[in-house]
Amino acid sequence: MATISGLGVGSGLDTASLLTQMAAAEQTRLTPYTNRQNSFQAKISAWGQITDAMNTLKTSTKALSGDAFNTQKVSSNDAFTATTSAGALSGTHKVVVNQLASAHSLASAGQKDADERLGEQGAGDRTMVITQANGEEMRIELKDDETSLNQIAKKINAEEGDVTASVVRSDDGYQLILTSKKTGEEGEMTVHVEGDDQLDSVINSSNMTEIGEARDAKLQVNGISYTRSSNNVTDILDGVTLTLNKVSTDQENGEQLTLTPDTATTKTAIQDFVKNYNALLNTTSTASKWVQNDSSGLMDGEVATQNSQNGALMGDSMLRGMVGEFRGLANGTYGESDAEIRALADIGIKIDASTGQMTLDETKLDKALADNPEQVQKMFVGTNDNPGLAVQMTEVITKYAGDEDQKVDGLIKEAKDGLDEQLKLVKTQIDKTQVLIDAQVERYRRQFQNLDSVMTQLSGTSNSLTAMLMQYS
Repeated sequence: MATISGLGVGSGLDTASLLTQMAAAEQTRLTPYTNRQNSFQAKISAWGQITDAMNTLKTSTKALSGDAFNTQKVSSNDAFTATTSAGALSGTHKVVVNQLASAHSLASAGQKDADERLGEQGAGDRTMVITQANGEEMRIELKDDETSLNQIAKKINAEEGDVTASVVRSDDGYQLILTSKKTGEEGEMTVHVEGDDQLDSVINSSNMTEIGEARDAKLQVNGISYTRSSNNVTDILDGVTLTLNKVSTDQENGEQLTLTPDTATTKTAIQDFVKNYNALLNTTSTASKWVQNDSSGLMDGEVATQNSQNGALMGDSMLRGMVGEFRGLANGTYGESDAEIRALADIGIKIDASTGQMTLDETKLDKALADNPEQVQKMFVGTNDNPGLAVQMTEVITKYAGDEDQKVDGLIKEAKDGLDEQLKLVKTQIDKTQVLIDAQVERYRRQFQNLDSVMTQLSGTSNSLTAMLMQYS
């Protein structure tokens, strides 16, 4: 369009301005396509925001499907600490720690130099063999120049097996320390060297000093004795990990481990559920908003254009159905027919009939959690045959938003994929139309250029005739 400014020089007509106006008029041919393009992009964005809101709500519904009700308050104890996970039950247990598990550790005799080669030179390769009581074996190949304490430790650690090595300087000289990574008797080590009797006389468990005994942990829980290879015990009480710290002072009575329901965690999960549910409805409400068209000032027969404040998904049938499913679940009843707590209203959650928004009465919720925690749990979780509110809502979220772990795409992705295809088609139409527009504008430019040339010629002829007439006048 750079040549537009040169038009009209010869004719005196403002053809450059005319061409600019005609080019702008031609560009309006793109308006229907760009409007559709903007509409599709707005819909994709709206579905993206709704998906994000649903995934945030899903964190709450999944917690209320189990974990929020499986949290226990754990008593403070001295000889051990306890942590809980799903499956832990409330109750009191007597725990006595009789013995801690420890790792086996061996030390070689002291040497004058940690870098001195201790093996028989010229003997070729030899093999250091470390065998643990559980049958696991490490075989470390050593060359002639790898028989010093430092080199042996380096080779052992390079194996990244179940034994670590270090070299320390003691009053007796430099010593190789071997320590099992496995606690308990199954980690007890025997060591010998094959192919080098000279090195074997130094690095052999029969000639090394035991500086750490391989011992199993021993404890009693509720009067029953247990032996474990580790101080982290996970298989005695369901959902409870016991970390043994020291031997119990009172070997007869031990300490009491008390587990009580942590209703504070449950309450927080329900508060988050209310907040995230309301946020989702706010997002869907914005996306589906309808604002009446302004028809003031229109002439007879003219139609008002759609209000720009309308939501991107106004009138979308899938969105209406989805919101209907969520509100239906929120207003539903769950659990046993004779239970005191069967609906959200029973725990202090009131739902606005118009907007669907929830409000929470925390005092009523506290009372429900204190008096009937099992019924609150059953309302949200339910059973395999009769799933609760949180379980069913999680399923609806997965239906629409999908689930990466389950490799489920969801209906929203299908809708967005369809919109993406429409965007590609519209982009193709825009590109094709732009080519036609550019060609049409170029034709206008040439026509004006030709007009300018003709007018210039006519102007020259007129000037010549005028000059001739003036000579004869």
